[in-house]
Amino acid sequence: MIDLATGSEHPVQVVIVYNLNRFARHLLTQFVAEHRLQNAGVRLISITEDFGPGPNGQMMRSMVAIMNEKYANGASLFTRRDRRTNARSGYWNGGTVPFGYKTETAAVEGNKERKKLAIVEHEAAVVRRIYALAPHGLSGQPMGTRAIAEWLAANGYTMRGKPFFHSALDGILTQPHYRGAYPDKTAADNGRVPGPEDWIWVECPQIVEPEEAETVAAIRAKAAPAKTPPRITNGPTLLTGLAVCDNPACGRGLTIRTGKGGQYSYYACSAKINGSASRCSCKAIREEQLDDVLLEALKERILEPPRLRELLAHVVEALDEANERRAHDLQQARAERTRAETAIGKLFELVETDLMSPRDPTVAKRFAEHRTKVASLNDTIESLERQIAKGKRRITPEIIDRFGNMLREKLEADDLVLRKAYVRLIVGKVGLGNDQITICGSKLALEHALVRGDRHPGGVVPSFDREWCPEEELNWASKRRKSDAINNEIPLKPS
Repeated sequence: MIDLATGSEHPVQVVIVYNLNRFARHLLTQFVAEHRLQNAGVRLISITEDFGPGPNGQMMRSMVAIMNEKYANGASLFTRRDRRTNARSGYWNGGTVPFGYKTETAAVEGNKERKKLAIVEHEAAVVRRIYALAPHGLSGQPMGTRAIAEWLAANGYTMRGKPFFHSALDGILTQPHYRGAYPDKTAADNGRVPGPEDWIWVECPQIVEPEEAETVAAIRAKAAPAKTPPRITNGPTLLTGLAVCDNPACGRGLTIRTGKGGQYSYYACSAKINGSASRCSCKAIREEQLDDVLLEALKERILEPPRLRELLAHVVEALDEANERRAHDLQQARAERTRAETAIGKLFELVETDLMSPRDPTVAKRFAEHRTKVASLNDTIESLERQIAKGKRRITPEIIDRFGNMLREKLEADDLVLRKAYVRLIVGKVGLGNDQITICGSKLALEHALVRGDRHPGGVVPSFDREWCPEEELNWASKRRKSDAINNEIPLKPS
């Protein structure tokens, strides 16, 4: 409007507003706009305020503008405080409702409806399907958001009547709501947006298990192009991204080079391939030899029943401790719910005996608080009961043996992509030296696959401190001459 009124053609003579706070609520905005209108010869008239002409009228306009800005700032402050209080009470503050949820009225305070998120089951089922496809895909291989979007479209799934796009799926896989809580980032009294440490976390119904969401997040973070090149994520080489030069002065990754017109392929230090041979003396090794050494070591030294039982022996103890902790939390949650329900009953008694009026705002507030608490505790109790029921499966030595046999079969599979994914479940690093090969891996990934019963590791080996290869066993092929293996073209064998 201001641009039109101050245009070169001067099509506007007068701007009429109901009052000045409909024109602007910030002092600087009003002064700048009025100045532009005045220079263009356009009058500004407030039909409910008569300021009069001259300096006195201008002074009154300025005073009203200051009051309008103060009112606007006060209203913003009140709104921010109300939103933070609403969030702390567990209510929804508005905005776009995530796919899989809807809003329902949870409490009424006067004329104000307080709402919470509730699950839309048919949408939640699609969300669970998406979280299952991301790490496991259709045949054990993780799927990216574009592949998932194509599969959903081909099978007739829509996002509230619209097709699933890559960006929408990216949002679904990063939304914290599905884990059972989301952050409210309402600004503080000073207008500054709070940092993560000051966010208010609001509980909501859980659609996916937090562990499952964390697994998906780890896979996506690991496979992100900024962190892992696509050739490592999608390439055919078994040890790409895992094999490194064990020379202390180098430590560069190994890459594939070919020989005899492409008839042979070798793992070689990237520093030497890029022309820095003086930095590294690491010798190359045939690709199939190093792959065979690794696979044989895993099957003979890690997945043998006695060794695997030793590695995973403490899992049973950890499960027992987790179940004891959940049982204790469940008992406390049930007791807290009983106290809240008792408090509601006492409030009813006070109202029934006319000791308090149901219109008393204190009574309404206490009712709403206790009802909210009971609803939240019901969700907590349901979640704990579900976790305890899942945790009743006992991990026995026989189960560990079957788990080891399953991993052996996967490592021997003809499908290179599948074999590569399972190698990355067990192995975190393969160090190639002149006279030894060092293989290290994470024990926590094995534990996770055993306890959760995952169909597929997701192609990611998280970096954790606890390793299945302790220091005294670190160099299982120690003192073995790699040069002999290369000269004789035979795979290395563990000593």
